[in-house]
Amino acid sequence: MPRAAWRFAPMLLAGAAIGAARLTGHAGLALLLGLLTLTLAATRHLPGRARLVLGIAAAALALAWPLLRPLAPQRLAGLLPPAGDLLLCAHFGATLRPGREPLISRYTRHDFGRLPPECAGYTRALTLLWAALFALLAPLHAILLLGLPPLDAPHDSGVVLGATAAFMLVLFLGEHVIRTLRFPQFGLATPARTLRAILSAHLSRHA
Repeated sequence: MPRAAWRFAPMLLAGAAIGAARLTGHAGLALLLGLLTLTLAATRHLPGRARLVLGIAAAALALAWPLLRPLAPQRLAGLLPPAGDLLLCAHFGATLRPGREPLISRYTRHDFGRLPPECAGYTRALTLLWAALFALLAPLHAILLLGLPPLDAPHDSGVVLGATAAFMLVLFLGEHVIRTLRFPQFGLATPARTLRAILSAHLSRHA
């Protein structure tokens, strides 16, 4: 099997698990197992000890499913955004380890064909910023969507996720303005240019 196909194998298995469980009337359990599978796949670059901890947590959640079942599907749906936040935090944060290239540094290198030395500190700090943001959003989303203390009841998921999306869009667009002002020698920084660089970086990894 080509190397790139192995990267997508966990996602394919998760999709198969969800489909099979829906057919057998266990869609909630399939969604949980699929989410855990994707979590392990997304953290494949983490150290072995961290992956072991995640594996133990995945097994514990799977074993505890009968106890959680009365809370589904509302609680399960509320777990998805925090889990997604943690996935993205790990995705950005893993590239900040010693010997790794920060994620946004890699995107910048694909934009310019190289990483300008004057951009190295900025792109590393920006990678750290996004990792920290997702780390903060995970517990915030859990509190708001699951109604955890100090709240008495969950907030409307549409309002919470809509506000989060709006905030992140403003942050994403605002960063382009800051980048243009800080590095005018590299021309206008635009979202389209950034998205092209991201696409190029990911395609090169799967080539």
